[in-house]
Amino acid sequence: WLSRFVSGPVQLVLFAGVMLLAAVLMYRRSTPRPVSTPPSAGGVTVAARKHAAWKIMLEGVSVGVLTGLVGVGGGFLIVPALVLLGGLDMRRAVGTSLVIIALKSVAGYLKYLDVLADQGLAVNWEVVGLFAVVGIAGSFAGNWIGGRIPQHRLQRGFAVFLVVMGLWILYQNLGVLTG
Repeated sequence: WLSRFVSGPVQLVLFAGVMLLAAVLMYRRSTPRPVSTPPSAGGVTVAARKHAAWKIMLEGVSVGVLTGLVGVGGGFLIVPALVLLGGLDMRRAVGTSLVIIALKSVAGYLKYLDVLADQGLAVNWEVVGLFAVVGIAGSFAGNWIGGRIPQHRLQRGFAVFLVVMGLWILYQNLGVLTG
């Protein structure tokens, strides 16, 4: 609903700013914090943190509004929220975010049909199919690769990726706003 009142470049600059903030917070918290575990559990692990449900709900509403505004699935923001506020490790956050994204995407798609209809547009199902096939293949490859990388490195790598993407989005859109 809000996206009707905000231009595309402003939406993307807002999104890039939030991506950069999430990247900084994730990178700062990516240092492993060893805790003792039983010898049979394999040694050292990262401590799980407990967080207040109201903080997680507030973040969920914030991410939902922002992702609805800028028209993205939200993985860029949901994963950091689950790691930083939900206390989940990187792998669990990714898996959890996929369920959240699927549910949010259905709701967003159904609402966005009105926006498309108002503008005389329709979904390009050929492009949807291509992205789905490539995305599924990429998901399997990413799962295989991610299973071989330590949690703190995955978190740092994701933070660096967010910085690169955030800066690229800013580069592409700040010129549009100022020019």
